[in-house]
Amino acid sequence: MSYQRSMPSQATDNRSLVRGLEILRAFRPGIDVLTNSELAERTRLPRSTVSRLTGTLVRAGFLQHDARHGGYRLHATVLGLAHAMRSGSYILNHALDAMQNAGKQLRVNVGLAIPDQDDMIYLDTLRFGPNASLRKVVSGQRVPIALTSLGRAYISTLRGQERRILMKQLKERHERDWAEIRPDIDRCIAEVHESGCCIASWQPQVIAISAPLVFSNDPTHVLNMSLFTQRSIEAVRADLAPELLRLRDIIVATVEQAG
Repeated sequence: MSYQRSMPSQATDNRSLVRGLEILRAFRPGIDVLTNSELAERTRLPRSTVSRLTGTLVRAGFLQHDARHGGYRLHATVLGLAHAMRSGSYILNHALDAMQNAGKQLRVNVGLAIPDQDDMIYLDTLRFGPNASLRKVVSGQRVPIALTSLGRAYISTLRGQERRILMKQLKERHERDWAEIRPDIDRCIAEVHESGCCIASWQPQVIAISAPLVFSNDPTHVLNMSLFTQRSIEAVRADLAPELLRLRDIIVATVEQAG
């Protein structure tokens, strides 16, 4: 009995693991170094907990201590994991050829993304659109679920409690602008249910149209096409919606046949 009491509970181990992963999630592009105080603020964890976990993550090789700035950086180990994930992505590997062919033919940017908390993460984005160099989007980049057609197309696939939980998270993140954002989300959900895709422009002169990829035995992904343009949303929708849905069907069929 005394031996069992001395062992940490599985619940404690799981909580520590989740908290450690939240610390890793706090690092974003443009944020090279974070101190314990900054990590505590971003993760909403106690400073003492953060201090203990950053030490553990340094010893495990996922963070490195930056003595010059008194903070922590992601270690190259994380990049190795990211590369392994991307190169091993079953869906992406079966989608890339079709994405590349469509992007070149239509001269648009084509991306594939998956959800993570209240963001979408690009697995890949192929830049073929006019003026694509004006906006740098790369594999691993995050974009907000609430504001993008990628994210809104994903929300359309959720049901019941799963959707309610996510919408609560989005409201907390975008509380100040939620009264304006929520109707746009609802509009996009209705668009996907009616036509299979939705369209949005959350960056100046950048229009993106997205469609969820729903598989029998694999997680939902979201496919998009985007371009830098001064054309109207309606004109872009008329041109790209049929092409996006055609590409969606090709990818889904390829994955299902291979599986």
